[in-house]
Amino acid sequence: MAKVRVATFNCENLFARPKIFDRPLAESKELLAAVAKLHVELVRPVFDQATIAALKTELKGFITINDVRHKHTTPGIGAGAGAHNWLGWIEFVKDKINDVAVSNTAQVIADTQAHVICLVEIENRPALKKFHDEILTKIKCTDTSEITKPYEHILLIDGNDERGIDVAVMSRLPVLGLRTHVHEMTTYKGKKVAQFSRDCLEVDIELPGGKKLTFMANHFKSMGYSAAGDPKSEERRRDQAERVAKIVKEHKPAQNMVIVAGDLNSPPDAHSILPLSNHADLYNVNLELPAGQRGTYTTDLDHKQLDYLFVSKPLKQKLSAMHVERRGSYKPTKWASYPSVTSDRTAASDHGSVVAEFSL
Repeated sequence: MAKVRVATFNCENLFARPKIFDRPLAESKELLAAVAKLHVELVRPVFDQATIAALKTELKGFITINDVRHKHTTPGIGAGAGAHNWLGWIEFVKDKINDVAVSNTAQVIADTQAHVICLVEIENRPALKKFHDEILTKIKCTDTSEITKPYEHILLIDGNDERGIDVAVMSRLPVLGLRTHVHEMTTYKGKKVAQFSRDCLEVDIELPGGKKLTFMANHFKSMGYSAAGDPKSEERRRDQAERVAKIVKEHKPAQNMVIVAGDLNSPPDAHSILPLSNHADLYNVNLELPAGQRGTYTTDLDHKQLDYLFVSKPLKQKLSAMHVERRGSYKPTKWASYPSVTSDRTAASDHGSVVAEFSL
């Protein structure tokens, strides 16, 4: 009998930060002023190469100039190179994802000991891969003192959020296939919009013994203002939950192993999530905990659940243990934090991680 662990965790913006913003405030202001001067030079009809070179020297290591059509350093015909025959832009160089808060994020993921994990609020796959290679796989699990084993499969498809907030799946088990829903559209307040605020990323996982698990990573619309008449985006999330429920139905959850994971931004009794929380063939694993211990969100960890592992009937029958990993959050309450979590600034996230173990 094999033990398989799955988890979901909102990493609260696992992004790489531009290096220019990690300098002391006075230096950052000077550097940003130099960037503004460089921008002015790059929109002139004729480039002043000496001035551009001096500004590039001042900004070395903090910006790059991306040349798309012609090089900004190549003299043009007649009057010389200028904005009229060059296309490109200034891009900030990003620092390594290396911070106490990020280390605590890695600690949470390490301590889930998950074979498959849904990660929410990830910038992009290169950033996640760098985090995995340079930080996560060097972290020791708190409970075993073992170095975290690498995840062979690091999966992320760029989603619909314009800020670059994506969902990802990391798996130590073989991946059989992926399916994205970023292209699907719906009608909201009379307008055509993307069905999913980010994506519903389906990953087919091969379980021990050759059986298949369909794992769906989600991050529903936040409770922030969305449109007139829907101040907490309840209708928007309801539409997303109904679509996920239809996708679940395609996989016959009464017979097959299916998990809906992620930050769904609604408590279990909210109208917006009822298509999943009241689904006859899905089970919210947090119901295994006493009523006052099911919460996952910092503002009300005792009661407010926003993060979920909804599992299908065959998986519910194999559920052997579950818990919410809360040590990465900062909260002067009955829940203990890691010693390295000393403030909101150093916290891994304002969410706990839901972890479930199955005996297969």
